[in-house]
Amino acid sequence: MVYKDIRIELVVKRLRRDNQECISVIFERPINFNYEAGDWIDIDFADMSYKGGKTYSLSSSPTESELVISFREGISPFKKKLQTVLPGDKMYISQYGNDYGFHLSDNKSSVLIAGGIGIAPFRSMLKEMFDLHAKNDVQLIYLNKSDDFLFKDELEEWKRMFPNISVSYVQTMALQRKSRDKLLLSLIKDTVHNYFIAGPEAMVESTEHLLLDVGVNIKDIRIDSFGTY
Repeated sequence: MVYKDIRIELVVKRLRRDNQECISVIFERPINFNYEAGDWIDIDFADMSYKGGKTYSLSSSPTESELVISFREGISPFKKKLQTVLPGDKMYISQYGNDYGFHLSDNKSSVLIAGGIGIAPFRSMLKEMFDLHAKNDVQLIYLNKSDDFLFKDELEEWKRMFPNISVSYVQTMALQRKSRDKLLLSLIKDTVHNYFIAGPEAMVESTEHLLLDVGVNIKDIRIDSFGTY
Protein backbone atom coordinates (compact mmCIF):
# COMPACT_ATOMS: atom_id res chain seq x y z
CA MET A 1 0.00 0.00 0.00
CA VAL A 2 1.19 3.51 -0.80
CA TYR A 3 0.19 6.56 1.25
CA LYS A 4 0.04 9.59 -1.05
CA ASP A 5 -0.50 13.33 -0.77
CA ILE A 6 0.79 13.57 2.78
CA ARG A 7 3.20 15.90 4.52
CA ILE A 8 4.95 14.34 7.50
CA GLU A 9 7.73 16.44 9.00
CA LEU A 10 11.19 14.93 9.35
CA VAL A 11 13.94 16.33 11.57
CA VAL A 12 17.56 15.41 10.82
CA LYS A 13 19.47 13.97 13.78
CA ARG A 14 22.80 13.39 12.07
CA LEU A 15 24.61 12.45 8.88
CA ARG A 16 26.68 9.24 8.90
CA ARG A 17 29.47 8.30 6.53
CA ASP A 18 29.13 4.52 5.98
CA ASN A 19 32.00 4.02 3.53
CA GLN A 20 33.77 5.88 0.73
CA GLU A 21 30.68 5.94 -1.47
CA CYS A 22 27.66 5.66 0.82
CA ILE A 23 25.99 7.94 3.35
CA SER A 24 23.08 7.51 5.74
CA VAL A 25 20.80 10.26 6.98
CA ILE A 26 19.31 9.56 10.41
CA PHE A 27 16.00 11.27 11.17
CA GLU A 28 13.93 11.48 14.31
CA ARG A 29 11.05 9.06 13.86
CA PRO A 30 7.77 11.02 13.62
CA ILE A 31 5.25 10.23 16.33
CA ASN A 32 2.85 7.44 15.29
CA PHE A 33 4.68 6.89 11.99
CA ASN A 34 4.31 3.20 11.18
CA TYR A 35 5.75 1.36 8.21
CA GLU A 36 6.81 -2.11 7.08
CA ALA A 37 10.32 -3.43 6.51
CA GLY A 38 11.05 -2.98 2.80
CA ASP A 39 9.07 0.27 2.47
CA TRP A 40 10.35 3.40 0.72
CA ILE A 41 9.72 7.08 1.34
CA ASP A 42 9.55 10.09 -0.96
CA ILE A 43 11.19 13.07 0.74
CA ASP A 44 11.65 16.72 -0.04
CA PHE A 45 12.89 19.98 1.38
CA ALA A 46 10.59 22.89 2.15
CA ASP A 47 12.23 24.56 -0.85
CA MET A 48 11.11 22.20 -3.62
CA SER A 49 13.41 23.68 -6.27
CA TYR A 50 15.97 20.87 -5.97
CA LYS A 51 15.76 18.35 -8.80
CA GLY A 52 16.75 14.70 -8.78
CA GLY A 53 15.78 11.43 -7.20
CA LYS A 54 13.73 11.82 -4.03
CA THR A 55 12.69 8.20 -3.38
CA TYR A 56 14.70 6.15 -0.86
CA SER A 57 14.25 2.73 0.69
CA LEU A 58 14.33 2.82 4.47
CA SER A 59 17.34 0.95 5.83
CA SER A 60 16.01 1.28 9.36
CA SER A 61 13.65 -1.34 10.78
CA PRO A 62 10.14 -0.67 12.11
CA THR A 63 11.52 -1.98 15.42
CA GLU A 64 13.95 0.96 15.69
CA SER A 65 13.35 4.42 17.13
CA GLU A 66 14.95 6.34 14.24
CA LEU A 67 14.26 6.55 10.51
CA VAL A 68 17.30 5.98 8.32
CA ILE A 69 17.90 6.22 4.59
CA SER A 70 21.17 4.93 3.13
CA PHE A 71 22.30 5.84 -0.36
CA ARG A 72 25.22 6.16 -2.73
CA GLU A 73 26.52 9.69 -3.19
CA GLY A 74 25.22 11.42 -6.31
CA ILE A 75 25.50 14.56 -8.39
CA SER A 76 21.88 15.68 -8.75
CA PRO A 77 21.00 18.99 -7.04
CA PHE A 78 18.75 17.14 -4.61
CA LYS A 79 21.39 14.63 -3.57
CA LYS A 80 24.04 17.32 -3.21
CA LYS A 81 21.72 19.12 -0.81
CA LEU A 82 20.84 15.88 1.02
CA GLN A 83 24.53 15.05 1.46
CA THR A 84 25.10 18.27 3.43
CA VAL A 85 22.14 18.32 5.82
CA LEU A 86 22.80 19.31 9.43
CA PRO A 87 21.23 18.26 12.73
CA GLY A 88 17.93 20.08 13.16
CA ASP A 89 17.31 20.55 9.43
CA LYS A 90 13.73 19.81 8.44
CA MET A 91 12.39 17.85 5.52
CA TYR A 92 9.11 16.07 4.93
CA ILE A 93 7.69 12.81 3.60
CA SER A 94 5.30 13.35 0.69
CA GLN A 95 4.41 9.66 0.22
CA TYR A 96 5.56 6.27 1.45
CA GLY A 97 4.81 2.58 1.41
CA ASN A 98 5.38 -0.18 -1.09
CA ASP A 99 3.58 -1.09 -4.28
CA TYR A 100 5.80 -4.04 -5.24
CA GLY A 101 4.81 -6.52 -2.50
CA PHE A 102 8.37 -6.07 -1.25
CA HIS A 103 7.78 -7.63 2.18
CA LEU A 104 8.92 -10.93 3.65
CA SER A 105 6.40 -13.73 4.10
CA ASP A 106 6.20 -15.66 7.37
CA ASN A 107 5.17 -18.88 5.65
CA LYS A 108 7.69 -19.14 2.79
CA SER A 109 11.47 -19.04 2.64
CA SER A 110 13.04 -16.06 0.89
CA VAL A 111 16.17 -15.35 -1.12
CA LEU A 112 17.33 -11.73 -1.04
CA ILE A 113 19.69 -10.63 -3.82
CA ALA A 114 21.28 -7.22 -3.21
CA GLY A 115 23.42 -5.25 -5.61
CA GLY A 116 25.53 -2.57 -3.90
CA ILE A 117 23.32 -0.03 -2.11
CA GLY A 118 20.38 -2.35 -2.81
CA ILE A 119 21.25 -3.80 0.59
CA ALA A 120 19.30 -0.93 2.21
CA PRO A 121 15.77 -2.47 2.29
CA PHE A 122 17.24 -5.86 3.18
CA ARG A 123 18.99 -4.39 6.18
CA SER A 124 15.54 -3.23 7.34
CA MET A 125 14.05 -6.71 6.83
CA LEU A 126 16.85 -8.61 8.56
CA LYS A 127 17.01 -6.21 11.49
CA GLU A 128 13.29 -6.68 12.06
CA MET A 129 13.71 -10.47 11.87
CA PHE A 130 16.52 -10.27 14.41
CA ASP A 131 14.59 -8.05 16.83
CA LEU A 132 11.39 -10.13 16.60
CA HIS A 133 13.19 -13.51 16.66
CA ALA A 134 11.43 -14.49 13.44
CA LYS A 135 11.73 -18.13 12.42
CA ASN A 136 11.33 -17.93 8.63
CA ASP A 137 14.37 -18.95 6.56
CA VAL A 138 16.07 -16.13 4.69
CA GLN A 139 19.15 -16.27 2.47
CA LEU A 140 20.94 -13.05 1.54
CA ILE A 141 23.24 -12.96 -1.48
CA TYR A 142 25.09 -9.65 -1.45
CA LEU A 143 26.82 -8.54 -4.66
CA ASN A 144 29.21 -5.61 -4.46
CA LYS A 145 32.00 -4.32 -6.70
CA SER A 146 34.52 -4.04 -3.85
CA ASP A 147 34.99 -5.96 -0.61
CA ASP A 148 33.58 -3.00 1.36
CA PHE A 149 30.16 -4.50 2.09
CA LEU A 150 27.76 -2.09 3.78
CA PHE A 151 26.38 -3.21 7.19
CA LYS A 152 28.69 -6.26 7.17
CA ASP A 153 29.31 -6.20 10.94
CA GLU A 154 25.58 -6.33 11.64
CA LEU A 155 24.96 -8.98 8.99
CA GLU A 156 27.66 -11.18 10.48
CA GLU A 157 26.17 -10.82 13.96
CA TRP A 158 22.69 -11.75 12.78
CA LYS A 159 24.03 -14.72 10.82
CA ARG A 160 25.96 -15.93 13.84
CA MET A 161 23.02 -15.67 16.23
CA PHE A 162 20.24 -16.96 13.98
CA PRO A 163 20.77 -20.19 11.99
CA ASN A 164 17.76 -19.35 9.79
CA ILE A 165 19.62 -16.33 8.35
CA SER A 166 22.42 -17.06 5.88
CA VAL A 167 24.61 -14.50 4.12
CA SER A 168 26.90 -14.89 1.11
CA TYR A 169 29.16 -12.09 -0.13
CA VAL A 170 30.14 -11.86 -3.81
CA GLN A 171 32.75 -9.35 -4.94
CA THR A 172 31.97 -8.66 -8.60
CA MET A 173 34.73 -6.29 -9.74
CA ALA A 174 36.81 -9.03 -11.37
CA LEU A 175 33.88 -11.19 -12.51
CA GLN A 176 32.60 -11.29 -16.06
CA ARG A 177 28.83 -11.48 -16.54
CA LYS A 178 28.73 -15.24 -17.20
CA SER A 179 30.97 -15.98 -14.22
CA ARG A 180 28.81 -13.80 -11.97
CA ASP A 181 25.63 -15.54 -13.12
CA LYS A 182 27.15 -18.99 -12.66
CA LEU A 183 28.31 -18.13 -9.14
CA LEU A 184 24.95 -16.62 -8.26
CA LEU A 185 23.06 -19.71 -9.37
CA SER A 186 25.47 -21.97 -7.47
CA LEU A 187 24.37 -20.23 -4.25
CA ILE A 188 20.66 -20.87 -4.86
CA LYS A 189 19.72 -24.39 -3.79
CA ASP A 190 16.34 -24.60 -5.54
CA THR A 191 13.67 -22.40 -7.11
CA VAL A 192 10.87 -22.78 -4.53
CA HIS A 193 11.27 -19.49 -2.68
CA ASN A 194 10.16 -15.90 -2.75
CA TYR A 195 12.88 -13.92 -4.48
CA PHE A 196 13.63 -10.26 -3.77
CA ILE A 197 16.08 -8.32 -5.96
CA ALA A 198 17.24 -4.79 -5.09
CA GLY A 199 19.95 -2.69 -6.67
CA PRO A 200 20.82 -0.73 -9.81
CA GLU A 201 18.33 -1.11 -12.65
CA ALA A 202 20.60 -3.10 -14.97
CA MET A 203 21.57 -5.53 -12.19
CA VAL A 204 17.94 -6.04 -11.17
CA GLU A 205 16.81 -6.67 -14.75
CA SER A 206 19.60 -9.13 -15.57
CA THR A 207 19.12 -11.04 -12.30
CA GLU A 208 15.36 -11.28 -12.83
CA HIS A 209 15.90 -12.74 -16.32
CA LEU A 210 18.45 -15.18 -14.91
CA LEU A 211 15.95 -16.47 -12.34
CA LEU A 212 13.20 -16.79 -14.93
CA ASP A 213 15.54 -18.74 -17.22
CA VAL A 214 16.16 -21.37 -14.52
CA GLY A 215 12.47 -21.85 -13.80
CA VAL A 216 11.55 -19.42 -11.04
CA ASN A 217 7.89 -18.41 -11.34
CA ILE A 218 7.54 -14.72 -12.14
CA LYS A 219 4.93 -14.30 -9.39
CA ASP A 220 7.60 -15.32 -6.86
CA ILE A 221 9.94 -12.49 -7.89
CA ARG A 222 9.77 -9.00 -6.40
CA ILE A 223 12.06 -6.19 -7.53
CA ASP A 224 13.21 -2.79 -6.31
CA SER A 225 15.33 -0.82 -8.81
CA PHE A 226 17.59 1.96 -7.59
CA GLY A 227 18.15 4.86 -9.97
CA THR A 228 21.45 6.67 -10.35
CA TYR A 229 21.26 10.43 -9.91
